[in-house]
Amino acid sequence: MHDYIKERTIKIGRCIVETRHTVRTIAKEFGVSKSTVHKDLTERLPEINPDLADQVKHILEYHKSIRHLRGGEATKIKYKKTSDSTQDVLVSGKS
Repeated sequence: MHDYIKERTIKIGRCIVETRHTVRTIAKEFGVSKSTVHKDLTERLPEINPDLADQVKHILEYHKSIRHLRGGEATKIKYKKTSDSTQDVLVSGKS
């Protein structure tokens, strides 16, 4: 494994433990794909730093356990914005 991959993996692991951000957010911060972040955290990190990998594993399991809530909240926000836009159009009389 290349050194830059090891360094990135450790940085991503530390970042997720410190911030508790989601894989998607971490991927944006580091400029890599969600798949890369997930592979770094689940496959590479246990080989490099097992203690950090264990901490990360607990965070990922927590995120997985609440993902149905996050999805529902995102949908709620989406339709609230759509509803607000529709109300604005109805009030102003513009179509």
